[in-house]
Amino acid sequence: MKKLSCLLITGLLVAATLSGCGWHLRGTAQVNNISSVHISAADRFNDFYGSLSRSLEANDVVVENNATKAQYSVVILDQSSRRRTGSVSVSARVSEYQLTENVTIMILDGNGKTLLPRSTLTAERYFDFDENDVQSKEGEAQMLKREMRDDLVRQIIIRLNAVANRPAASSTSAEQDAAAN
Repeated sequence: MKKLSCLLITGLLVAATLSGCGWHLRGTAQVNNISSVHISAADRFNDFYGSLSRSLEANDVVVENNATKAQYSVVILDQSSRRRTGSVSVSARVSEYQLTENVTIMILDGNGKTLLPRSTLTAERYFDFDENDVQSKEGEAQMLKREMRDDLVRQIIIRLNAVANRPAASSTSAEQDAAAN
C-alpha cells in the first residue's frame, strides 16, 4: 500500500511539473488567436490536406470552405514527394533511401493580403532498405511519409501562429506612412 501511494504521489508530481513548465507532446502544435482558416489546395482529397484540416480542427479552429469567411487562408501552392538512393552497398545495391516531402505555401489574411510570402517547407528522412524484406520496408517508408506529413503540418501551424501573433504596430505604421504620402 505504501508503494502504491508513493508511486501515485510521484506520478502526480511529475505530471504537475511537466504541465507547469509548458511541456507538451511533439504532435500537439498549439494554435493561438486563430478562430478560422481556409485551406486552398488543388487536391482537397489528399492525405496532406486531411492532416492539416484535422490538426486545425483538433485545436478548435474552424476550417472554412469559403476564403472570405475565414480569418486566414493557407494556400498550398505545391506539394511533392521524392525518393532517391541515399547509399549503395559494396555489391552496388541500394542499402538506404532518402525520402523528401516538400510543400509550398502562402498565408493570407481575410482580405487577401499576403502575410507570409511563398515559402517551401521540407521534411526529410532516411531509411535502411533490405531487398530480402521489401514489403516491411515499404510499410516503414509509408510510416515515415506520415511522420514527415505531420512534421510539415506542424511547421505550417507554427508559421500560422507567428503570423497571427505578429505585432500589428509594424504593419499599421507602414500603412499610415503610405497614406500620408
